[in-house]
Amino acid sequence: MGHPQEFRTEPSVSPEPAIEVSYVLASCNGWHYLDACLKSLSTAGAGSYEVIVIDNASTDGTPALLGERYPQARVWVNKANVGHCRAVNQGIRQARGEYLAVLDGDTVVEPGATVRLIEFLRASPDAAIAAPRMLNPDGTVQETARSFPALWNGLFGRQSVLTRMFPNNPFARNYLRKDAFHSASPFAVDWVSAAFMIFHRSLPERIGLLDEGYLGYWVDADWCKAAHAAGKVYCVPASRVIHFEQNRTGKKKGRSRILLFHSGAYRFYRKHETLGPLDPRAVLGGLALGIRCTLLICADWFQRADEPKSGVSATPSQESDGRQPGPSLDVHFQRGKK
Repeated sequence: MGHPQEFRTEPSVSPEPAIEVSYVLASCNGWHYLDACLKSLSTAGAGSYEVIVIDNASTDGTPALLGERYPQARVWVNKANVGHCRAVNQGIRQARGEYLAVLDGDTVVEPGATVRLIEFLRASPDAAIAAPRMLNPDGTVQETARSFPALWNGLFGRQSVLTRMFPNNPFARNYLRKDAFHSASPFAVDWVSAAFMIFHRSLPERIGLLDEGYLGYWVDADWCKAAHAAGKVYCVPASRVIHFEQNRTGKKKGRSRILLFHSGAYRFYRKHETLGPLDPRAVLGGLALGIRCTLLICADWFQRADEPKSGVSATPSQESDGRQPGPSLDVHFQRGKK
């Protein structure tokens, strides 16, 4: 039996105009980021849009605040936390737009970012998914448009110690597509982050919804792999989104987040590189990931927790070596009342 859920608000619109893009977000106790994310959508450039928020039993007042400040948003409130992937699938099923944009609530969409992606998709019949250039709050490139991982990326991954020590090693350069860091033109990649991706509404009908066996991490890589049967996956640098990533380097992650990350990595590897859980490759891969996970949990224990703040602000820096031009938004977050 599925988790009970409640449809909280459905704006009445008569007659209903054509919707160009549906923004689909899953949220759980993230109002202090979500508010700024939703504000940024008004300048993202879509001609007409709807916002669908699936709330996973937040206790920070998110549903009430959404009803108060964003009465036109379509809000579904789950009575239990059904998980990120299932919540996103709920939103996709409800979407009415010609294009669907799946994004995280800890993002801020730059002015014109969405319309640039839509224009690219319309002009590129070979494209199945398009994503913006993802930026850190300081304007540096967030390496979220990548090649599919190989075994050695467990050592030379996006945030691994060896990659930070040797950033130009060939394993990381290929995986993180560093050859395209300064590209101003759209370029094809294996996969992009679901922190923001956009696609035609027909794509889920062709390849299916997100695999709900994932608990969060790596489901975007899995879905992009399926999407290659329908077309290519592109990063469009002219479109830019700021991502206040919760799994970033130097941030205390906590045991649960590290476990979720490695659980997703194991599922992706077992699903696409082995014949099943009894395949010796799956056993060895699981063992290696288990050791890596244990070491990272131990290291995270010594990481200082972030100092509590009443708000988060980002004023990205100007273009410099290794950076994209800083985003044009001066972003200030204030926590919603609980």
